Amino acid sequence: MRVTNNTMTNSIVRYLTSQNEALFERQKIIASGKKINKPSDDPIGMGKVLDYRQTINSIEQYQTNVQMGKTRLEVTETNLEMVDDLLQVVRAISQTEAGGTTQSRQLATENVKNIFDQVLDMTNSKLSGNYMFSGYQTKTAPFSRDDTQATTFDKFSVTYNGDAGNVQFIIAENTEVTMQANGEVMFHDPAGISVFDAMRDLIVALENDDAAAIATQKDLLDQAHTQLQNIRGANAPISYQLGTTENHWQNYKPKIEELLAKEEVANITEAIVELQSLELAYQTTLATTARIIQPGLLNFLK
Repeated sequence: MRVTNNTMTNSIVRYLTSQNEALFERQKIIASGKKINKPSDDPIGMGKVLDYRQTINSIEQYQTNVQMGKTRLEVTETNLEMVDDLLQVVRAISQTEAGGTTQSRQLATENVKNIFDQVLDMTNSKLSGNYMFSGYQTKTAPFSRDDTQATTFDKFSVTYNGDAGNVQFIIAENTEVTMQANGEVMFHDPAGISVFDAMRDLIVALENDDAAAIATQKDLLDQAHTQLQNIRGANAPISYQLGTTENHWQNYKPKIEELLAKEEVANITEAIVELQSLELAYQTTLATTARIIQPGLLNFLK
């Protein structure tokens, strides 16, 4: 078979092009630190890389949701504890003033009114700019009272402005936790005890110097305490679930990141050695090509 100069030249060009592409690929690997930079580099490997990345993204979202849930639960617990502490102060006032004097009851009235407004402020707490205890109506203050009314009873009668919605956090695939956001059930339950009504009735009783009515509020405030404790108790398993889930993702995420690294991250030392070998081969090919082509060109000119 006769090998012409044109055939030999085309063959050399193809070989040089192939070497050049190999050099470029090694340069990309070294620059990016990744052995897979596009699907054609390794279709199967790229599929694994995309799957691992999606898994990591999902884990990070679950971790964000868990942290949001923990924050909300902590703020809720703080508010419930503070409301309960204030109710215990009101209960002590009720117990003391059941046997108090007209003058002491007048002083106690102002104290209870101040506590009433403190409790109202706490039940209207916000988290990240949203009201916590108004159900889905997060831009509406859950509780309000109209102090322009004529009587003390009406001035300290509270209205719930939210709805029965709760808040959910997705913390794993097909797993979510639900937290109470219906402030009516927590603080102003028509089927249970309203902490506001108990304080309002105590204020009215103190103003009226009514010893029997004052004593009655103690039992109602005890029931309000129990109601809040039950809500706090219901939050305990949610807190445990969030904690264990957080630990799970903290331990699981590094394992997926390790698998991703095995598929995606390049061995830079190995890539540099390969690049140097390819550069040497490329330079050798260029030198050899020059020696082969030059005599052929001279013969052609003759």
